[in-house]
Amino acid sequence: MCGIIGYTGDDDAIPYLIDGIKNLEYRGYDSFGCAFELKGAIEVRKDAGKIEDVLSRYGISQFSAPKAIFHTRWATHGSVKKENAHPLLDCTGMIAVVHNGIIENWAELKSSLGSHRFVSDTDTEVLAHMVEDEMRAGNSLSDAVKNVFGRIKGSSSFLVMNQRTEELVAVKKGSPLVLGLGKHGTFISSDVPSFIAYTNKVVYLYDGDLVSIWKNKYEIDNLLDKNVTHKVAKVNLTVKDAEKGSHSHFMIKEIMEQPGLIKKLTAGGFGEVEKAAGLVKNARTTYLVGAGTSFHVARLGTRILREFGIVSVPIQGQDITTFGKVIKPDDVFVIISQSGETADLINALPMMKNNKKIGIMNSEESTLAKAVDILIPIGAGPEKAVAATKSFTLSSIYMCLLAAFAAGEKNKALHDLNLLDINLYNQLVPSVYSTIEKAAYRLKRMESVYFLGRDYDFIIALEAALKLKEISYIHAEAIDAATFKHGPLALVSDNTYLVAVVSDKSYDQTIYNLEEIKARSGKIIGISNRNAKAFDVFIRTQDAGMFSFVMQTIILQLLAYRISVLRGLDPDRPKNLAKSVTVK
Repeated sequence: MCGIIGYTGDDDAIPYLIDGIKNLEYRGYDSFGCAFELKGAIEVRKDAGKIEDVLSRYGISQFSAPKAIFHTRWATHGSVKKENAHPLLDCTGMIAVVHNGIIENWAELKSSLGSHRFVSDTDTEVLAHMVEDEMRAGNSLSDAVKNVFGRIKGSSSFLVMNQRTEELVAVKKGSPLVLGLGKHGTFISSDVPSFIAYTNKVVYLYDGDLVSIWKNKYEIDNLLDKNVTHKVAKVNLTVKDAEKGSHSHFMIKEIMEQPGLIKKLTAGGFGEVEKAAGLVKNARTTYLVGAGTSFHVARLGTRILREFGIVSVPIQGQDITTFGKVIKPDDVFVIISQSGETADLINALPMMKNNKKIGIMNSEESTLAKAVDILIPIGAGPEKAVAATKSFTLSSIYMCLLAAFAAGEKNKALHDLNLLDINLYNQLVPSVYSTIEKAAYRLKRMESVYFLGRDYDFIIALEAALKLKEISYIHAEAIDAATFKHGPLALVSDNTYLVAVVSDKSYDQTIYNLEEIKARSGKIIGISNRNAKAFDVFIRTQDAGMFSFVMQTIILQLLAYRISVLRGLDPDRPKNLAKSVTVK
């Protein structure tokens, strides 16, 4: 959610961090701020609004400093206003703090700081005043942060700058932090793309890590586990990966990357999938756990596993507590998460006890990735648009492979995967784009749109409805076509638009349901590889066996994208939403 980046070194920190914080915009934010040294004092510039606007309003690029901390805030505690933007200062103005997370016992801590002057409504401000008290008692900056960390409850990562010391000090719990080791200085940030233009040498941090960084060195002490070791790694990521290139938005760039990523997947090995399949095959019950888009992957995986005769149950992370009395030692969990930092799933880990855990994730060094027994990395690369596209598709493909391998259907899965690779290029042709545009024009002024499908198609409809809601702000609802006549049919009028996902498996039954809607003057956009009289607009898909849903998914992603753009919105940064939901 919130984005943190800091730098100390020989070079000017300001241009590095301006570039870096812009590469953290994808995390979602409503305010931006920074703290830097100026003539021996800490200066803070911050406000609600977009980064570019705040940078311009306060002339931040005109300043120069050897160390600085920048922050994008996504409000969780306190309204969206200048006073609540980070950094927050102590009473002396010599200590600045930026924070990502929630301090659950902030009210209790604030009441113990009665002599201090508070200027914000945030929980974060207690950190600055607590560090102030610790340093007034004679503690070093790192010891002060250590002692403060020991008193706060909840998942919180924060970074502290002190006017009198060269180093920056941070602690990680829950929300991600990573070090970047540059030639002339050291970065600490929420994500690697923020500094990849300057270094690809990184140190991934663990929960409990207390880290101090200087311009040419760093020290790490894990406060929760003394056995944790840290290695310097080189990341296989380029500046191009983190930029839009010739595309108007990250979302369309990421949608269009999918054919190449699938081709790469097809040519790769499946060793981790094989290992994970062995666990699923021998499990009493396989629980698939996810949140948001990842929960749709879990539902899709559950359908496939059940069809192959393997007992499986999809669970949203926050609901796992209701399964406490039914989870058995020989049950297996599949945890699905793009970021690997989803708070609902991290909080669910204790309920999984000592059960074997499989991860399907895009981040190999995340909190959840480190908690699983077998990790299946999806290899989607940076996904900077808030709405998940390529991560959903690749996670779903790997989930299907896992199910098929566990059921002894590896040959069929690999055959269909090759078919997907071949036919996907036949899918993305001018005639299809033209029809998507036609459908987008029809839907762009709608107040409500309904998505229908049966069986697997219904899950794709759920994901499509989520995408439309996220980036166009149109009310969208997915309804199982088989149940539409049991109530929702009453909503149909001559200005009702429905998007129907219709695959071969349930073609006849779904078309019958759609005829009932047509008889009541509803208008239907059909996503199928066969046309029907019921369709007012027909968008043709290609067949890919068990992976045909990928064709439907990409078309629906493109449809949501075009509707958002036609409505004059920014599909990359929808209002009120963050990329990684790292708080409860």
